[in-house]
Amino acid sequence: MAENLTVARPYAQAAFDTALETDKIDAWQNMLYAMFLAVSNEYVMDAIKVAPNSKVASDSLISLLQDVLDESGINFVKIIGENNRFEVLPEIYEEYLRLRANHEKSLDATLISARSFSDSEIKTLKDKLASVYNSKINLSLEIDETLIGGAVLKIGDKVIDASVKTSLVNLLSTLK
Repeated sequence: MAENLTVARPYAQAAFDTALETDKIDAWQNMLYAMFLAVSNEYVMDAIKVAPNSKVASDSLISLLQDVLDESGINFVKIIGENNRFEVLPEIYEEYLRLRANHEKSLDATLISARSFSDSEIKTLKDKLASVYNSKINLSLEIDETLIGGAVLKIGDKVIDASVKTSLVNLLSTLK
């Protein structure tokens, strides 16, 4: 949801800034991931929702994650609780990952094709994308035989669709 992302951004930014200052980028990612998993569980969210107040809700989550959270993580959960923002923890985690990738100058890309590619073709594509986006490229490959031919490349928020399937759909709509 766009509204949740708007609410999540300042929390994710604060967590990322703290992680950078304390040189605990991985630790913060692990803590946020644990929070994300916890609130994704319907029983945990139900317990948080029926808690009599935000302190009890925060304490419940802190107790559940006590082996994962450090002092700053505990404080983060308390702030989330005080502001009743447990439901945006998944978006906070996703935004944290985006901030980290941006900081490390890396982009996730997905290549969807009707056929597999050789290692040299993949390396060439990754090198070209790295030079265009001035970033390290993490490329995942998917096979989708319904594309008939060609490929779809998803990188960041861009989609480059050079599939035969899309070309045929576009041709059909033009002919109607």
